[in-house]
Amino acid sequence: MRSISTKQILLTAFLWLCLALHGNAASWNEIVAQVDKDVAQTREAVRETRKIVQEERGKLQKELAELRGTVEQDEAGLKALKAQFETMLQTEETLRGEIEQEEEAARALEETIRTLAKDADEMIQRSLITAEQPSRRDAIRPMLDTERFPGMDDIETLAAVFSEEMAEGGKIRKRSGTFVNAQGAEVSGTILRIGKFTACYQLDGEVGYLRLDKDLQKLVAIPGKPPWGVRRAIRKYFFGESVHMPLDLTGGIIAEQVNQGQGVREWLDSGGLLVWPILIIAVVAMLLSLERLFSLGRIPTKTDKLMDRLRDLLSKGDVKGGQELCQKNPGIPTCNVLKAGLESVKASREVMENILEEAILKELPRLERFLSTLGVLAAIAPLLGLLGTVTGMIHTFQGITVFGTSDPRMMSGGISEALVTTQMGLAVAIPIMIAHHFFDRRVEKIIGDMEEKGTAVMALVVKSEE
Repeated sequence: MRSISTKQILLTAFLWLCLALHGNAASWNEIVAQVDKDVAQTREAVRETRKIVQEERGKLQKELAELRGTVEQDEAGLKALKAQFETMLQTEETLRGEIEQEEEAARALEETIRTLAKDADEMIQRSLITAEQPSRRDAIRPMLDTERFPGMDDIETLAAVFSEEMAEGGKIRKRSGTFVNAQGAEVSGTILRIGKFTACYQLDGEVGYLRLDKDLQKLVAIPGKPPWGVRRAIRKYFFGESVHMPLDLTGGIIAEQVNQGQGVREWLDSGGLLVWPILIIAVVAMLLSLERLFSLGRIPTKTDKLMDRLRDLLSKGDVKGGQELCQKNPGIPTCNVLKAGLESVKASREVMENILEEAILKELPRLERFLSTLGVLAAIAPLLGLLGTVTGMIHTFQGITVFGTSDPRMMSGGISEALVTTQMGLAVAIPIMIAHHFFDRRVEKIIGDMEEKGTAVMALVVKSEE
């Protein structure tokens, strides 16, 4: 409905007034009446318009209130949804963290199981038990596949493998089986496994150690022969004659080194050229020591019994008998000195002393023969060893200069030369020094005995003259 304002009413009245000024007086009343009528209608229209406006305003206010209530409800709902959304975000973050932790734990578990599987595979390849159970490795191989996630059955398999290894490692088994001998041929014999470290074989009276070949997955005889004492102990244990058994806890490494140990010739060759002069010194010193031992060993260091008999003869004035007694023992230096003294009994005391000293000096070359040579040889041997050490180190540094330090085997020759020559030089010099000291002390005792008995004879002669 259209509403009529006060301005429109006034405009309408003004128009009617203008028309009235141009009309006559008779129509004035009609105009006034018409104006009143229009005014009344206009007022009625205004009232209706106001009523309508008020009704519309009430409706609008009601709708506005409803809309405001709806907005408040929507805002409250939105706020609740936002809170719920935040809660869901937090829950999502928590769940993501838990998932990441679970994934990390799963990866760690997978890595642990795979590492254990690799360890088990290496253990199986090196274990002597594998020769008795070749199919053990088939259960481990699927776990090594990186595209496959290990399951509970894999864990149980690993536990069973390790448990079996520990159980078999504490047992001793003797069986008939095949192995590859030192010549590379597969033969049958008696196999003895002690735990998981040592295995031996017995074939036609021959015994030796076995090791597991990783490529063939078969027992292989270690080349060479163990020392005689080890073979004897193994043979006794095989036949139940002894409860003692030499074990190789390294899986055959030590047994291989012992079987392939250097002989005397290889050991000498590793020392270089200077080994041979040291050996010559050792041989010469040994011959000289044997000669001195034979010569000095026959000479007594004490002649007290002989001196007692000589004293009895001189006390009776039998000088000739004393000379004959000394002549019967020409190999004893003391007798030669006493004989020279008795031959000069009629000389003065000073002359007799000179004769005794001269006789002692005559015996010294025979007694001290080769002693100085032994002393020189004892000094030369370690010097040659030291020279070999210097030579070996020079060769070692030359190898380092040419090849670097990446391969230690390139330096082993020089180091062996340095160590072996020093070892041999000391090993030769020490016995020579001991022998030289022993012979020198024995010569000193013999010289002391000659001086003592010579002085005693001179005193007896002087006493008898008085």
